[in-house]
Amino acid sequence: MKPVIIVAGMLGAGCTSVAFELSKLTGFEVVNSERIIREVVSEKGASYAMFAEMVRDGEVDLEGLIRNVAIDYVEEGNVIVEGRTAFLVLDRPAILKVFLYADRRARAERVAKRRGVSLAEAEREVEVSDEDRNRLVERLYRKPFTDPSLYDAVINTTGLSYEAVAQLLNEMLRWKQRVSKA
Repeated sequence: MKPVIIVAGMLGAGCTSVAFELSKLTGFEVVNSERIIREVVSEKGASYAMFAEMVRDGEVDLEGLIRNVAIDYVEEGNVIVEGRTAFLVLDRPAILKVFLYADRRARAERVAKRRGVSLAEAEREVEVSDEDRNRLVERLYRKPFTDPSLYDAVINTTGLSYEAVAQLLNEMLRWKQRVSKA
């Protein structure tokens, strides 16, 4: 089986940025909800507005769709599944499953900067996202999304560059690959 890396975490902890930095080091493709939705919309020849309406009307089970496409990528291997999509495939085999977190203030500051919103709005988005991700993981795995037993490593990204975290994950990947061959 080709390797799979799962990078789950909290909004603002750097999952997307770390995944793309890690991709540069490993050559693995990055898979996330945005990519999957773009692919599905492109395949269907629909507009995003039409697709969003289909999701709202219940014609499309967005979570199921994203999970099924993500599982296809996982089965192909050589991928990094990141962000919310990572939670949907935590039950799949992966050489490395990582949870990224950071202190609440740092996450809100990162979200505010990236999205161009006020710090207060970013703090609300972080809180809502934490609740949403926790509900998702509780429903799927009967554990809180921060439960360390779901992951091989839990990393605090507060004060770390995304490049440094990606380098650390690359070293962990190399180590796991060596250990699994022994």
